[in-house]
Amino acid sequence: MKAPICEVCLKTEDILCPADEKKLQEGLISELDVKISRMLYKLLGDADVEFKKAVEAGDLVVIMVGEGNVPLVIGKGGKNIKLLMRELGKRVRVIEGREIKGTDDLKKLATDLLYPAGVFGVNVVYAPQGQYYKVLVIRRDKQKLPERQEILENILSKIAGTDVKISFI
Repeated sequence: MKAPICEVCLKTEDILCPADEKKLQEGLISELDVKISRMLYKLLGDADVEFKKAVEAGDLVVIMVGEGNVPLVIGKGGKNIKLLMRELGKRVRVIEGREIKGTDDLKKLATDLLYPAGVFGVNVVYAPQGQYYKVLVIRRDKQKLPERQEILENILSKIAGTDVKISFI
């Protein structure tokens, strides 16, 4: 399993090696990343899975994994997700993690995160206080959002590294 922390730290419960502790102190990884890495390692062992990052807002945790790893992390019949939700006490979504280089990448990410609501497109808005992304969601799908709008905007903003707003058309 590939994770933001080393294999030794995956197997230990309480402490991190100096290198991973430094990553944690510098903000390159979070406590949530460490916790999820260890939980996934317990569930999946040495499976060929890449865990990239975890983001949390409200009672939703989004786990970002490598390309094609979503079914493995979810598990047969959602078994792994159910265990993660029980351990964390929060709802969990698993999506493919990718670098946000433009609106196409953000649209794919938003489509995965906001499913079953349909994403129409993504616009870049240039405002006096700086630029931000506007994710356009079809108005009739507003009730289909998997979480409150503010929480989803918060998660998308954390992943994209810039402000993201959801707008209904």
